Amino acid sequence: MQTVLLIENDLATLVARALVLRSFGYTVLEATSQEDALQTCQEHPEPIRLVITRAAVDNYNSRELVTQLQLQWPRIRALFVLDESVGELADKQRLPRECALIQKPFRVDTLAKIIRELLSGPQSNTAASPVS
Repeated sequence: MQTVLLIENDLATLVARALVLRSFGYTVLEATSQEDALQTCQEHPEPIRLVITRAAVDNYNSRELVTQLQLQWPRIRALFVLDESVGELADKQRLPRECALIQKPFRVDTLAKIIRELLSGPQSNTAASPVS
């Protein structure tokens, strides 16, 4: 079973997303801040394969966190959840292949697809996913 680190400062969203990820079959580590996430990672002995977080939480650059985690787990992937347009953000920055973007609101099946693609290897790293 693969481990996902979920970082979300809204407790209701954290609980809901964790339930969805567990229903996909992942072990989920929950954190409400970047600092909490780092502490959780230190206490977890198994490799973490994916971190899901907003692009910026607690005024901390999420990409810096992923870089820090890659030192411990070089194969870790990252999924950044965005409030703003994915296209606009993708134009502003180039993401490494081990990262992807998803725009809120998104469907559960879209989330599952993006996670599968991320964990199976380099794929398209930007996904706009409006709810239909």
